[in-house]
Amino acid sequence: MSDPSIASIIERAFARERMRNIDRRFVHAPFLVERRLSDYIVAGDREAALATLALINSRERATLAGERLRSLKNGIIGSCTIYTRAAIEGGVDSELAFTLSDTFIRRIEAAREEEELSHFEEGMVERFIELVLRYRTEKRDVLVSRAARIVRSRIQRKITLAETAAALGVSAPYLSSQFRKKMGASFVDFVHRTKVEEATYFLRATDMSVMEIAQRLGFTYQAHFARVFAKTLGMSPTAYRKAHLIA
Repeated sequence: MSDPSIASIIERAFARERMRNIDRRFVHAPFLVERRLSDYIVAGDREAALATLALINSRERATLAGERLRSLKNGIIGSCTIYTRAAIEGGVDSELAFTLSDTFIRRIEAAREEEELSHFEEGMVERFIELVLRYRTEKRDVLVSRAARIVRSRIQRKITLAETAAALGVSAPYLSSQFRKKMGASFVDFVHRTKVEEATYFLRATDMSVMEIAQRLGFTYQAHFARVFAKTLGMSPTAYRKAHLIA
């Protein structure tokens, strides 16, 4: 007798899984509800997105592996993929969205206990929505959007107004005036805010020292980084980490 085809193996496995779900009265979250969550991420509606996620998570989770923690990880990684695509649809640069997704997945894989992943999906949704809203503001002006892209691509080094203006073929004073007009902040403030936003992730999700984070983001001195961070968020990097560290 010849070996069964891959298609027939998959079909039988699907049938067994379907019967297990019926036996325990488990039904996957309705597609329309998941689609609604994606739509809220695209729209940048944090409150509605989190409410919909809570509705989805009030149901029993699918069994996606023989071991509970592995099953939970698989489910959250699947959700991360959905949120990433929604963020890109909402206007976020695909490279940034995929990089954030990769970072989340590494954090999920590193978890050793189910408790470490408690509320992790809410954090992912909130972070992707932050990016959607930020990009929506920037896209009101093509020049500012291009400048912001340059800032993010060079986030690990010192970034100057003159350098960025030259890359865009405009004068530094003109780029500065457009930033103030379109973003309500100076170019330097935008650079600092972008670096601080990046730093918050490392403070929440890694054990890197404040000095290591500062150096990664192009700050020569930790004290300078700490001053910029405190001016932007109203607290020191150390205080932020204590308040927001992911368990």
